[in-house]
Amino acid sequence: MLAAVIHYFGQQIIDVVAGEATPDVKALALTYLELTVLSYPAAAIALIGSGALRGAGNTKIPLLINGGMNILNIIISSILIYGIFSWQGLGFVGAGLGLTISRYIGAIAIIWVLMIGFNPALRIPFKSYFKPLNLAIIWEVMGIGIPASIESVLFNGGKLLTQMFVSGMGTSVIAGNFIAFSIAALINLPGNALGSASTIITGRRLGNGQIAQAEIQLRHVFWLSTIGLTAIAWLTAPFAGVMASFYTHDQDVKEVIVILIWLNAAFMPIWAASWVLPAGFKGARDARFAMWVSMLGMWGCRVVAGYTLGIVLGWGVVGVWLGMFFDWAVRAALFYWRMVTGRWLWKYPRPEREKCIKQPVASE
Repeated sequence: MLAAVIHYFGQQIIDVVAGEATPDVKALALTYLELTVLSYPAAAIALIGSGALRGAGNTKIPLLINGGMNILNIIISSILIYGIFSWQGLGFVGAGLGLTISRYIGAIAIIWVLMIGFNPALRIPFKSYFKPLNLAIIWEVMGIGIPASIESVLFNGGKLLTQMFVSGMGTSVIAGNFIAFSIAALINLPGNALGSASTIITGRRLGNGQIAQAEIQLRHVFWLSTIGLTAIAWLTAPFAGVMASFYTHDQDVKEVIVILIWLNAAFMPIWAASWVLPAGFKGARDARFAMWVSMLGMWGCRVVAGYTLGIVLGWGVVGVWLGMFFDWAVRAALFYWRMVTGRWLWKYPRPEREKCIKQPVASE
């Protein structure tokens, strides 16, 4: 459905997102969007299948498949963009086509792994995809999936809006903002991995009735990610200029990158509470609280504060990023309160929980 909407309204979407771009840039963006939208079904299959395998305790296969998809994307896209031997290639079109092809290869690999039962704990025969739907299971999945989807839509919508704030600040600022986000994403990779792990760990512990273990291990993951990410951010910040040199040689762009990376390092101690904790809560089916907090943080803090500081007060991209950090602070405070009060376990009977605390179950 989403792919169909984007396919038919792609031009309007590009006009909104890149309103000040040249017609040539808009045409290239529309071409890329129309090609990559065809890969959305495959991306959904790969994402859901990888999540199922991780939930079953197998994290190696999703790693290999997703890593293989990225490698194939680089190889296929390079050939399609630049050509091979006497063939001149497709240019920019090859980038979108290469991504689409690699995603479908990954989706086929996921289906095959699930079909043959490579993981003994999870085997889904191909014919089972054509069986009547179980409404009870669908309803349970939707109880978690719908709030999580709404949270994602609201978050990415607000993120898109804040990027539009930056789009009118000049080429150097736009480039610096994009590169700084890329570097910050690399710094945050261990945190994203621990966030995924927290969902799996809490889900498996609670599924086995080990409620006290779920609480203890979520706290351990939280503090590990907080200390680890803070150390990484603080150690890499002095080398922000060096990292920026890998992306650009423009001095104005480098100055923007260095400022933003130092800001990112300064606020990194609250990142884990903002993102790792809600991932763990989802393992306990506590998705609605994360949805409301995400809505408050994004639209009540990041968008409003980012616009006020960056546009109204004229602080530029620094003001937009400070709005983002304000969002982190609100999320961190609310999610940390949720963790220490134990309210994220509201779907699990308290007598059973107290019993588990008195008689802890040995870790697996």
